[in-house]
Parts: sequence; C-alpha cells; structure tokens
Amino acid sequence: MSDKKNARQFYVVLFSLVFILFLFLNFLTYNEGRTGYAFNDPVMSFFSPRELSVTIFLLTYGLSLAGIVIALKKPEILLSLLGSYVIMTIIRMICLYLLPLEPPAGIIPLKDVFLRSSFYSGRENLRDLFFSGHTATIFLFAFVFNNKRDRVVFAFGGFVIGMLLIIQHVHYSIDVIAAPVFAYASVRILRYFKKISRQPEAEVF
Repeated sequence: MSDKKNARQFYVVLFSLVFILFLFLNFLTYNEGRTGYAFNDPVMSFFSPRELSVTIFLLTYGLSLAGIVIALKKPEILLSLLGSYVIMTIIRMICLYLLPLEPPAGIIPLKDVFLRSSFYSGRENLRDLFFSGHTATIFLFAFVFNNKRDRVVFAFGGFVIGMLLIIQHVHYSIDVIAAPVFAYASVRILRYFKKISRQPEAEVF
C-alpha cells in the first residue's frame, strides 16, 4: 500500500470485486427461479450420492485461506488473483444465464455455511451449476501462483474438490471439467488486458 500505483490498482480491483459480487448475489436469486435443462450424466452413474459437505467446506475454504495468505506476500500476485476472480465471476454469470440446468438427479444439497449466509440468501441454491465455482476458485490459485509446489498443491486440491462435488451429485461432471478451463481463461484475459495497458498509446491504436 506504500506504492501509490499498487494502492490505486488495489482500490480499483476491490471496488470492482464488491460491485460484481453484489450483481452476482442478485443474479443467483433470479437464476434459482428459472427452468433449466436436465440430462443424464454418465460419469455420475458410477457414484452413489454421499454427503460430503463438511469435507468440501473444509478443503475449499482451508485452501482459499492459505492461498490468500500466500498472495498477501506479493502485491502483484494478490492483484492478479482478485482481478482474475472478478473476470471469472462475470464469465460464470454469462454461462449460468446461457446454460440454465436442472439439479442433477439424486443431488444432496451442499451445506456451505458461508455461501448460505451470503450469496445464497439463507436458502439452498440448486441451480448454481455451470460451471463449478468451488472447483474454479481453487484452480484459479494454481494458475496465478508462480511457485511450482503451490501450483501443484492447489491444482490437486481443485481436482479433489471437483470429484467430491460429483460424488455428492452437487454438480454435473461437465460443471467440474469446465471449471479449470474457465479459471485459466480468466487469468489469461487479465494478463491480456495488462499487456495492452502497458503499451504506448501509439502501439495500441
């Protein structure tokens, strides 16, 4: 925060994050009332639904907290993480709007205390499906971090969380498979914008 440029960027990203999350909260309320598409997921047929909410909750928020602590050590990493998350949330809203899905057969609603008290407005959201936010968020850390060990740990954590979500029938397999793709795309989009912003005006135009 002692660097004016970093401080300015941080406030812009923070304001964007708060604004986008506010829109996302209202969008989820709207999305729950929509009728979506239902299909039989061949991958989910291999798993009988099991209640794994506590494990998913601890893994997701434990890794997220650890990731934030790591990111706080380097301002540029923190800014990239927050900026990528803003872009990813925008992409999620677009995907959820364009591809509304019915809850998977046999779904056991995810008991996420944090989401239920915030974005889910005290209810169980069953149509927050394509793509998996829990999985994508953890993969986001893997794609933003530079340290190889950190990247491997968070990528593995994202894979495990995705599998647990499928086993609980919270998400279709396509929701989980698509999550790291969109997480990576969000990081690349942010880097592209950063690259353009650094170019002299004559080169941009």
